[in-house]
Amino acid sequence: MFSDQTLLYIIAGAFGFLGFLHFVFPKVLMKYSVEAGLLNADVAVKMSGALLIASSVMLFMPKYWDYAFYGLCGFLVISSLILHRFWSKNIGIDQLSELLHFMKNILLAFLLWYLKDKLEH
Repeated sequence: MFSDQTLLYIIAGAFGFLGFLHFVFPKVLMKYSVEAGLLNADVAVKMSGALLIASSVMLFMPKYWDYAFYGLCGFLVISSLILHRFWSKNIGIDQLSELLHFMKNILLAFLLWYLKDKLEH
C-alpha cells in the first residue's frame, strides 16, 4: 500500500496537472463555465488553475499544508455549488453528469480533509 506521504504526493501531482490543464485548454473550460452562468469565465478559469497549481506545490511543503488543504477543499466545494448544479438540469444525461461531478468533488474534499487531519498527528 501507499504511505500517507506518498498518497499526498500523488494527490498533489494530480491537482497540479488539473491546474495545468486550465491553461492548456482554457477555451473548453471557459465554454463550460459560461454555460454554468459564470461571469468573467476567462478570469475564473485562470484563477482556479492558478489556485490548483499553487495548492499542489504547497502540498510538497509541510509548512504550507494547511493553506493547500483549505484552498483545495474550498475550491472543490465552491466549484461544485457553482458549476455542477445538477438540481437545475432537466432529468437525463446532463443531470446525471452534473450529479456525478458534484459528488466526486464533495467526496474529494472530504478525503482531503481526512488526510489533512491524519497527517497533522
